Amino acid sequence: MALAFQSGVVVLGSALFATPLGFTWIGDNIMIYIISYFIGWIIGITFYFVSPENGFINSVLLSHLVFTVGFFGIFNFIGHSLLSEKVAKSIGWISNGFQKELGYVSLGIGICGIFCFFFRDAFWLATIIPLSTFLFGAAFLHIKEIIITKNYKPGNTWIIIPDFLMPITLIVLWLLK
Repeated sequence: MALAFQSGVVVLGSALFATPLGFTWIGDNIMIYIISYFIGWIIGITFYFVSPENGFINSVLLSHLVFTVGFFGIFNFIGHSLLSEKVAKSIGWISNGFQKELGYVSLGIGICGIFCFFFRDAFWLATIIPLSTFLFGAAFLHIKEIIITKNYKPGNTWIIIPDFLMPITLIVLWLLK
């Protein structure tokens, strides 16, 4: 990690943010979801310029489904199934068997996202619904943890951003389609 001084504040890691408990940084495991979200936009816009006949909305929606959802599912599977202790600690939880099940659910959603490249129309919606339900539910559970247990760990707080951003984007794009 790089160490830098900005306005008298020590900055370690990806980004520094204020929380009710002081300053913290967003870890790489959370930033990767946000970065993959923006890469999904870049890929979609690139697809549109390469093949404008597919339309802007379809190009961007397809790239978000295949890349962003596919990446999310695989990365979430690795984190919750193979690196479960580390991920649980970053969230402020204790690892257990249910976390590994969450990893497998995430893998299934990620595979569906990748399959959206081959299957269209209703399959896209059938991928958006479980992902959105999962992420909205996760966001509300993280918010509940913040309110009830005062869990301000970066893995519990900052993950809320992609938990809302990804499904809202997919739903809006689907509705515009």
